[in-house]
Amino acid sequence: MGLRLVDDDLDMSFDIELAADARLALSLQLQRVVDAPSKAQFELRLCQQLQNLIDADLRPPSPRQIAYALSIAKALDVPLPGEALRHRGTMFDFLDRYVPAFKEHLGRGGHT
Repeated sequence: MGLRLVDDDLDMSFDIELAADARLALSLQLQRVVDAPSKAQFELRLCQQLQNLIDADLRPPSPRQIAYALSIAKALDVPLPGEALRHRGTMFDFLDRYVPAFKEHLGRGGHT
């Protein structure tokens, strides 16, 4: 027997085959937290592990990347795409495109 991961919003699911010992351990873990105060902490740990599975380009950009991109957008008067604020890959594309011009702007005495 496996584990089913379901996304109701996308109306899709994944059947994940687990080794018998892993399935048993997961079953015991789920029974342990079903009505316990530790349920919220287990859900948090599970969410963190799922987030680690997301491809790097789809993860959110760092706060430093966002701050830098906002400085660039303001100084160069260019739009910062909303996708760049949500996804590291799009943020990388934005920075890759505008950092050279931003550095040149600063070199000419421009302000941020």
